[in-house]
Amino acid sequence: MRSNNRFLNLIGQIRIYSLIDLIILLIAISSNSYQLAGAVLLHLSFILYLEKSHNHKYRIPFPKSLWVLLLIIGLILYKSYFAIGYLIFSFLYTRKNHPGLGVYSPIFRGIQSYFLVAGIIGILNPLSFLAGALFALRNFTGDLRDITKDKKEKLKTLPIVLGFNKDMKKIHLIFLLLTSFVWWYLSGISILWLALIYLIEIGTYNLTPR
Repeated sequence: MRSNNRFLNLIGQIRIYSLIDLIILLIAISSNSYQLAGAVLLHLSFILYLEKSHNHKYRIPFPKSLWVLLLIIGLILYKSYFAIGYLIFSFLYTRKNHPGLGVYSPIFRGIQSYFLVAGIIGILNPLSFLAGALFALRNFTGDLRDITKDKKEKLKTLPIVLGFNKDMKKIHLIFLLLTSFVWWYLSGISILWLALIYLIEIGTYNLTPR
């Protein structure tokens, strides 16, 4: 594989569109610089471990220990015992391809996000629950996008169990733009930032090898 294609493959796996959405959420909940950096590194560690666990042939592997390094630094910066809940449900989500767990993956993703936000603004803060709910719904739309691929990989995701047969290719991107709009609205930053956010998310969305 050519070097530029390898680079795009690796960049695509990081899912910049999702990372940008997370950063806007962290700004919206008034994270300090350490919390923001820690949460971002925890997220990247999760993504790299997810890729390592699923080991798709069409995705170039990252250095094996990189996710551990990001995890350690992320935990140091994040500084909250809620990271334990985040890590538990992150791990459960990476077991998506195991029989009986795929159907619960949106719930795992939602609770994972809830803990990440709750560690910054509190366990009873409505925004913690909002983040968890929206991430769970967005993950479900991701499963709606990937029905054909997931069937080939013999996954039992919620859409497959419910009898959906046709991919809904655009629904996840639409929901991503919706969640970013919610975080942008709550953050109070300029609408020009929203335009830039959308430009980056739409521009990087199809870089992820699927």
